[in-house]
Amino acid sequence: MHISIVFQPCEKGIRFVASLKQLAKRLLNKWYPSCHSIAHISICKIEVSERDLAIIVRDLTERLRYERGQYVYFDRFSSYPSSGTLYIDPTVYAKKFLRAKMRTVVEEVRRVVPAKLVAEPHVTIGRQLEPADLVDLKTSGAFEAVDFDFFCGGIVLRKFNHETNQYEAFLEIPFRGEEPSMKSGQLSLGF
Repeated sequence: MHISIVFQPCEKGIRFVASLKQLAKRLLNKWYPSCHSIAHISICKIEVSERDLAIIVRDLTERLRYERGQYVYFDRFSSYPSSGTLYIDPTVYAKKFLRAKMRTVVEEVRRVVPAKLVAEPHVTIGRQLEPADLVDLKTSGAFEAVDFDFFCGGIVLRKFNHETNQYEAFLEIPFRGEEPSMKSGQLSLGF
């Protein structure tokens, strides 16, 4: 099965990004790839069996229990002209946090199946846009500034639905922020 592992904003963030996608659709006066996809930041996509997926979920749940969440901020629109992608770019600090969490997730997944880390964290507004469409959106005035944030408190696993051609969330694994317990045999001073 095809699985996508992502960071996903809260419902308010999902609605905000959906409104930007609908604005782009209105400005372009046409449908475009990803205009209906739910807001997310891709970490990796994998092809797995049910058995491998169960192992990955178990390992990620264990590993991520020690990770801490934080707010991530996005402060500008940017694009990848070669792929026709318009996206919201995280701040430098948020990007550093997201990259570290992405590496942690991919390290765990690679213990079971091959996985490729997504190059840069971002929230896509549109992809596979024509060069003229990117220019139109950037010069419309609607995609000049953005102030967007959400609490990144875990990851979401999504399964590809071949009927809708969309990924659908089926499991959230939170960052629990637990402290590792002291292993037996370690020196403990009771001051």
